[in-house]
Amino acid sequence: MLEIKFFHDVLCPFCFVATRRLLNVAKDYKDQVIVRHKSFMMISSLDDLKEIAPTVEDAREVFKNEFSILKKYIPDYDPDKVISKGKIGYVWSLPPQMACKAAEFQKGDEGHWLYYSKAQEKFFLEGEDITSDDVLIGIAEEVGLDIERFKKDFKSKKAKLAVIEDEEEAHAMGIRGVPAIVVNDKWLIRGVQSEDYYRQVIEDLLKNGEPKKIELKTYWEQ
Repeated sequence: MLEIKFFHDVLCPFCFVATRRLLNVAKDYKDQVIVRHKSFMMISSLDDLKEIAPTVEDAREVFKNEFSILKKYIPDYDPDKVISKGKIGYVWSLPPQMACKAAEFQKGDEGHWLYYSKAQEKFFLEGEDITSDDVLIGIAEEVGLDIERFKKDFKSKKAKLAVIEDEEEAHAMGIRGVPAIVVNDKWLIRGVQSEDYYRQVIEDLLKNGEPKKIELKTYWEQ
């Protein structure tokens, strides 16, 4: 059995790509691989965003540049179309990350992944403000959560602490950016990788217990 800790942020375009690739691979190893979802905030406060984007229009330009990254992976993706909906402005990481934790409280790591994936679709494909209470509650409804419980949890101290604890774990491992994957609390994979690469890593570690065919480094070596 392999345990994969997947550190990510709803606002991260590279995580958007990595999530879908890892999901496609992990579903073929349901009885052999456990994916644990870990929060990592790219924009940890609105003040940080406002320092580089004094106006809402400036903020939209920042996110337009971030969204443009997806054109490398999705040829027909149009960031202008998404941003032009005008719903994205001062968006930061903590609210959607706490909402993902609230989903996790109800349905474990699978619930976290389902909610997180839907939140990213709302953000990157539909241009929704995923710091909005209405949007976050709407996602909870779409993925079948107990709404009353979600409303209590997604702004709770418990959810905020869970996000902070994930970040502290990442920092202790020397992780400073996402996506980042740690396998069996040892082997670190940074950035976006192909589905084939993820499969090779899983097969190699399942068969040999350590990397024999794929070159991997421990998190303390990086």
